[in-house]
Amino acid sequence: LPHGHVGPADAVRSAKPAVSQPAPDQRFPVVVLAASTGGPATVMQLAPGFTRDFPGAIIVVQHMPASFTSQYAVQLAEFTSIRVKEGEEGESLAPGTLYVCPGGRHLRVTPVGRIRLEGGGRINGYLPCMDVTMESVAAYAGAMAVAVVLTGMGNDGSQGAKAVKMAGGTVLAQDEASSVIFGMPAEAIKTGCVDQVLALEEIYPAIEKRVLRICRPVPAGVRS
Repeated sequence: LPHGHVGPADAVRSAKPAVSQPAPDQRFPVVVLAASTGGPATVMQLAPGFTRDFPGAIIVVQHMPASFTSQYAVQLAEFTSIRVKEGEEGESLAPGTLYVCPGGRHLRVTPVGRIRLEGGGRINGYLPCMDVTMESVAAYAGAMAVAVVLTGMGNDGSQGAKAVKMAGGTVLAQDEASSVIFGMPAEAIKTGCVDQVLALEEIYPAIEKRVLRICRPVPAGVRS
């Protein structure tokens, strides 16, 4: 073939999509809301802030039995205009959608942004394990990851918070005064990876500010 000419085989090869990572312009923020004791009501108070044009995906991980999460997703949907559903095996994350991790399953996000649900036993003592979800979101979304550690007992989410921070993401924690149980936020704060400790009513505005900044970066030299 003449120099620079593309033959049929080359055209097929060049048209083949990459399968390892989505293109950078397909990336969007992924927010993980991690909660345990007192969490259902707390997340319901946050939910109205999220609307169907929210430019990121939200994953809610609650320490809940399998029999409760489907109904919980239905209840959450009554408080918000964003699309709410239980996460399903193999589905792709999409902006403007809030996914509830099914009870009794660990939820991971794959390198190409699909949900992977895993059964089996507890990890680090928890099922579902928030660390598992946060670590996978950190690997997938990097600086576009936002982890929010809400009210709850124990230390789940603290290792995941470290992973999100190391990936360049943002970590928020609920303050003691507005938490039913301050265990999980306190453990996350101890890691030194929490960017802001906030009252419940301050959390959604902080999420929105961070997500909008991710989607519309402030130009160099302009103070935000």
